[in-house]
Amino acid sequence: MGNSFELGNYTMKDVDLRSVEVIGGYYLKDKSNVYYQYHAIKDADPGSIKMFSPKSYCFAIDKNMIYFEGHPFKDIDIKSCAFVGDNCFSLLKDKNHIYSTFSVGYYTDENYIIQPVKNLDPNKYQPINNVYGKDDNLVYYKGEPIAGSDPKTFIILEDYAKDTNSVYFDGLQVKNLDAATFECIEGGRYVKDKAGVYFGLSPNEDPSGNVTSFSGSIVAEADPKTFIMIKGDKIDYARDKSTFYWGGKAQ
Repeated sequence: MGNSFELGNYTMKDVDLRSVEVIGGYYLKDKSNVYYQYHAIKDADPGSIKMFSPKSYCFAIDKNMIYFEGHPFKDIDIKSCAFVGDNCFSLLKDKNHIYSTFSVGYYTDENYIIQPVKNLDPNKYQPINNVYGKDDNLVYYKGEPIAGSDPKTFIILEDYAKDTNSVYFDGLQVKNLDAATFECIEGGRYVKDKAGVYFGLSPNEDPSGNVTSFSGSIVAEADPKTFIMIKGDKIDYARDKSTFYWGGKAQ
């Protein structure tokens, strides 16, 4: 599970062995060229190339350009660009725009482009984590606005999030849950609100990978006030005031 150079899958010709140096991730340089995996990056500067972030294996930067998987990005101000988060699985910003690294599109075989997120001011955007952020008006998931969200009350709850209005999973509203009393139960796949306990709540996707709905089972007759996980080597064991449960079912 090493990088391309550790695995040695391909032979690279015409590399100067005396000056060769791994920059990081899949980026390599010698005295004349910069490489991503085994391809030379056209016009990249070996004298100034470096990884854009210690936690980023996809992005590198030199004095002229920022690169994603060895492809240069156009129209980004490299003097002010930075991740809005701590690694490459977050948003990117410069003095003018916020960019979504989750929706990278190419317009030729050599050049890529990140579309700016519309109507999002880089000076007002605040990251919550690598996928959620907010400004004065809305919460955003991977740069996409969440309609009806409340940035003042929005919080992260393990794989979920909630605000005063709704519960969210992957940036989408999970309907029929009470946001005010919604909780993730530590140590298992159970969640609860004032109305009940739920097990294995998960998104259903269409063939294109778009989440269309959420599925999960209601834990029949479980008491949400006293429902807790039973800690130990076994997973998904839980109990309330009168019953033991495993996998969302009474035992």
